[in-house]
Amino acid sequence: MTRETLLDYFDDRVRSPTEFFIHDDGYRVRRYSYDAVRHAALAFANRLDSAGVVAGDTVLFWGENRPEWIMAFWGCLLRGAVVVPIDYRTSIEFLASVGRTVNARLLLVGDEVAEINLEDLETWRLAELGGEATFPGTPAPEHVPHATNRDDTAEIIFTSGATSDPKGVVITHRNVLANIVPVEREVSKYRKYGRPFFPLRFLNLLPLSHMFGQALGTFIPPMLPGVCVFMKGYSPHAIVEQIRRRKISVLVCVPKILDVLREHVVRLAPEVAETPADHPHVTRRWWRYRQAHRLFGMKFWCFIVGAAPLDPDLEAFWQRLGFLVVQGYGLTETAPIVTLNHPFRTQRGSVGTPIGGVQVRIADDGEILVKGENVTTGYFGVDDDAAPVFEDGWFHTGDLGTLDEAGRLHVHGRKKEMIVTAEGLNVFPEDVERVVDTVPGVRESAVVGVPREGSERVHAVVVLDTPTAPRQIASVANRALADHQRVREVLIWPGDRLPRTEGTQKLMRRTIKEWATQGASPTNTPTTGHTRSVTSILERVAGGPVAQDARLDELGLSSLERVELIMVLEHELDVTVDERAVGEAGTVAELEALVTGPSAPTRAETVDYPAPRWNQSWVVRGARRAALALWLLPLTRLFAWIHVSGLEHVATVRGPVVFAANHQSFIDPSVILAALPPSHRYRVVTAMAKEFFSAHFHPGRHGVVERITNRVNYYLSTTFYNAFPLPQREAGTREALRYAGELIGAGNSLIIFPEGRRTLGDAIEPFQPGTTMLAARLEVPVVPVRLRGVDRVLGPGQRMARPGRVQVRFGPQMRLTGTDYHAMTARLEQAVNAL
Repeated sequence: MTRETLLDYFDDRVRSPTEFFIHDDGYRVRRYSYDAVRHAALAFANRLDSAGVVAGDTVLFWGENRPEWIMAFWGCLLRGAVVVPIDYRTSIEFLASVGRTVNARLLLVGDEVAEINLEDLETWRLAELGGEATFPGTPAPEHVPHATNRDDTAEIIFTSGATSDPKGVVITHRNVLANIVPVEREVSKYRKYGRPFFPLRFLNLLPLSHMFGQALGTFIPPMLPGVCVFMKGYSPHAIVEQIRRRKISVLVCVPKILDVLREHVVRLAPEVAETPADHPHVTRRWWRYRQAHRLFGMKFWCFIVGAAPLDPDLEAFWQRLGFLVVQGYGLTETAPIVTLNHPFRTQRGSVGTPIGGVQVRIADDGEILVKGENVTTGYFGVDDDAAPVFEDGWFHTGDLGTLDEAGRLHVHGRKKEMIVTAEGLNVFPEDVERVVDTVPGVRESAVVGVPREGSERVHAVVVLDTPTAPRQIASVANRALADHQRVREVLIWPGDRLPRTEGTQKLMRRTIKEWATQGASPTNTPTTGHTRSVTSILERVAGGPVAQDARLDELGLSSLERVELIMVLEHELDVTVDERAVGEAGTVAELEALVTGPSAPTRAETVDYPAPRWNQSWVVRGARRAALALWLLPLTRLFAWIHVSGLEHVATVRGPVVFAANHQSFIDPSVILAALPPSHRYRVVTAMAKEFFSAHFHPGRHGVVERITNRVNYYLSTTFYNAFPLPQREAGTREALRYAGELIGAGNSLIIFPEGRRTLGDAIEPFQPGTTMLAARLEVPVVPVRLRGVDRVLGPGQRMARPGRVQVRFGPQMRLTGTDYHAMTARLEQAVNAL
């Protein structure tokens, strides 16, 4: 496979009608094919050209994982622009500093970053780029690629600064190709055996601003070809649910995710915690731990772990359950892969053998040295002579390791983090941490060397689950440690988690060591980023200061604002919150205990929302289309003599929209469907009040006859009108909105009645904010609809319809953006009133 530049790879691999990306942002699911991504990348390259961006200009990427990130990445390479990715959770100050350092020409931002206005730097939103990929049927834009060579800079990546000052690593096309080509050759050998299991779906939780996350999101899936899934949130329940629902085959993550998932699985399937004496074949292990496999779904089989060291005990746990754990070793400076475990020849504790074209040797002091075309040419703005990590063509990684007789690499820790005792003996912090973490009461630990009397002493900084005396922790740990490894002092970290880098979850050892050296006082706790607390989140949602003893029902939060609160809590605090339990919380303090308390039972629970997914099958869709055409709509037109206006506004609709109409009668959905042209009519779903079908969902509260008739009405509505229940007072609104996002993501438009109840005559009741929140969150336009006269055909109290004239008027599309749902609701109500 001849690859001169990354554009050759793009031209060969990103060219197929099959699915490439699935993006679940918590509200809506978007899907993009390889052709759609190619289309959007070419369009973005043209947009850069029109904006005056020339080859060599730098473009800052500051956004969460999403397909548009990769579309923009390829667009920049096509134009010859240099990509400068920044972790979206880093500070604005750091972003601005990097922008000045590289003289950035443009800033691309995601939806999960703060509002920003950097002087003299134009800002574009990544979400806007998805529109270029929404309608891939149109011809791809004409674009003449920039004349690129192998040694042109593709991107500059600034290291996280967990243990040293950030520096920009220059990555060329040659560097990345040195990683891609060997893996591509290896994959091609096995692709024919994997065809029965395709498509392989990767759930990628590693940030795209990290080189390993880029590799698994941008370059590896097209080799198969495979599908890459991005999601919002990192709670264990959400991850497991995503894996099962999307039929994920491979999870790409940092080791910390495996640790969190282990706790989650042990809680739900306690038998997996027991270590058996035998070591059966993997097929028997699958059967023995079938309950754990059932949690993830039977298609899931592999973890790919990178960006930080993996605890051998954690690796052993998942392998014992019958899952494959693949880890490798690399750095940003090596673009990023140095070694990789072969998926079918993994060795526990090893990070694999060097990939093709890469050489590894161990220096006299144990440091890992690397040579190959994947190694960076240097750091941005730093002369080669000023970079002592490069000597005689070898890159000094700063990591310590050994090579076994089979050439497999074993990494023992960072050279700078190694503790040297007074006796001159070396202590690797990770070895001691593995022991300390097993002490009862310890949630996590970091081992650092604190200077004392000219040498370093081993100190353990711990976060506790339960109150435990420091001396007891040291006593228990030291029984399992060698003399030179023994912990001299245990310090209790004042927060509920140790400081870690946002993207890769590496311990910020320098910060921890400085704190321990300065006296370990709670008053000198360092700032590790912007605060995320229940109170601060609640203040943002409520729009003002909130006291701990304030009652939630006195804050004036609507049901939809409570849903927004739950979603923000889940995303920013990495928990899963039970909507019903939040509704029962009385005060802010009770809510905080519910969400962050150690015994919170809500982390693995969700409201059981009755999504009628069965009515989306091809059989039901076929029956619905036939019924609408043959008798339902003709019967509607027999009684409702419909006059339609404003169809020119419907003609401009491309893709899903929300039809927001006033509500006069039970036959409103039929009237709107009859008024719509056939091209839109058969891809519409209708939101109906769940409470109207109380006898179906809560049969114990109603009589037999009422239960039967109500149930028949429910199934008729969901079958023939593609309806779904939307709770107005009951719990489950959050899940209903997510289901609405699934339906819209599948290409359906939505009929919704913002009044929430039927009205007589020409008057309109005040609109509720749910419609505008849904439209804004799902990023779909709203088409206002005005109905007149439907209440005279079949109004409240009428048992039989009577013929009458009906007017249906469609208004111009509206784009609702932002979070001021009440203001947007007023705009929508005014638009419907004006029709």
